[in-house]
Amino acid sequence: MGISIGQTNQKGKKIERSEIRRRRTAIEDILSAFRIFEYSNIKSSYYELNISCPNLFGNISFYPLKNLDELLTSVDGLKIKKPIFVKMPINQTNNEILKMLDVITRHKIAGVIFGNLQKNRNDSSLLSEEVKKFKKGGFSGKPTERRSNELITLAYRHYKNRLLIIGCGGIFNAEDAYRKIKLGASLLQLITGLIYEGPTLVYEINRELSKFVKKDGFKNISEAIGSEVN
Repeated sequence: MGISIGQTNQKGKKIERSEIRRRRTAIEDILSAFRIFEYSNIKSSYYELNISCPNLFGNISFYPLKNLDELLTSVDGLKIKKPIFVKMPINQTNNEILKMLDVITRHKIAGVIFGNLQKNRNDSSLLSEEVKKFKKGGFSGKPTERRSNELITLAYRHYKNRLLIIGCGGIFNAEDAYRKIKLGASLLQLITGLIYEGPTLVYEINRELSKFVKKDGFKNISEAIGSEVN
């Protein structure tokens, strides 16, 4: 089990006018959450540092490289023993993502998660009637799959020896899961698929994955990771 940590929504709170103070307030907010869980009795395997939460209003962005570096430097100072994975956005360009990954690799970060919600309402993966029906917010599930897979591939190609990748977005069956693994994901997160398909989806995916691995001639699932990336 992982624990997801991000900024507290600042809406309704007194918001600092100074950019520097706002950034330090946001960072301290995140550090406080880490401290709480580090000294609690809650069992977990890893932390997710969510810098791309879609439900924030007027908060500091950690997409700018300077802000991201300052945040991760502060997190480094906590000397957390459990692995930390950064939950990444999916609507940035490949070049922007690579620059963010370059910053991340300078810090005590185990890996990244690709990725968060689809916010681009002009993306070809979205149905026009859905976009019209839901005026605000991001889209999860299948609308995130294509871009998630592209970014998993990008990260694996450039940083496979430095970052573990957790694949997230559009996983509804074992075929979806296996696709992400072959593109470079070592671990997977289920969100929308788990809601619609139920908790037995995890069992079904694991059962079918063993068949895919055997069919493709791999000795184990580890050999399949990144097997489709040149």
